Amino acid sequence: MICGIAGGASAGKTTIVNALRERFIAEEKALAILPLDSYNRDHSDLSLADRAKINFDHPDAFEHDLYLKHLALLKQGEAVDIPVYDFSTHSRTTEVERIEPAELIIGEGHLLFVIPEVVREFELRIFISAPEELRLKRRLERDVSERGRTPESIRSQFASTVSPMHDKYIEPSSSLADLILDGSAPIEESLEKVLECIDGISK
Repeated sequence: MICGIAGGASAGKTTIVNALRERFIAEEKALAILPLDSYNRDHSDLSLADRAKINFDHPDAFEHDLYLKHLALLKQGEAVDIPVYDFSTHSRTTEVERIEPAELIIGEGHLLFVIPEVVREFELRIFISAPEELRLKRRLERDVSERGRTPESIRSQFASTVSPMHDKYIEPSSSLADLILDGSAPIEESLEKVLECIDGISK
């Protein structure tokens, strides 16, 4: 089964995916996670200053073909080596991460439901919604601590591309979801709703 989890930047996608992973580990079940962020196009040929100007919140920022190829291979029961992206330098590293096939495959990314070829692969589509001010707050906390970015660069990017692209692409894509979750709700509450949907489709 392939499930897609989409929603605005820092709406809570990774949080729910991590909660799913922990639940599956506790129950000794296998789970494969394919994050769209890993498939940002490689721009290592550009200067760091030019890379910083790229609109990473536009659908064209991602290597759709490679994402679809890896999704298909996992579905066929084959392991894949996905790119490792360095968000501090806006480029791919030379490393890869091995993802093993599993009974449940989770695709995760803010623009997943915007790409027609990708969205049709999901048997279950979950969209996580959260207010813009909460998403910006979370983005600041995450990108400063985990991605080595400055608050100024984060706020600038949020205003220039993240927010406009959310309104243009991401929010409208919520109409394709089977389930819409409140990204500000307690994680356990959201997790149970997701598990209930997964069980309903798996049966």
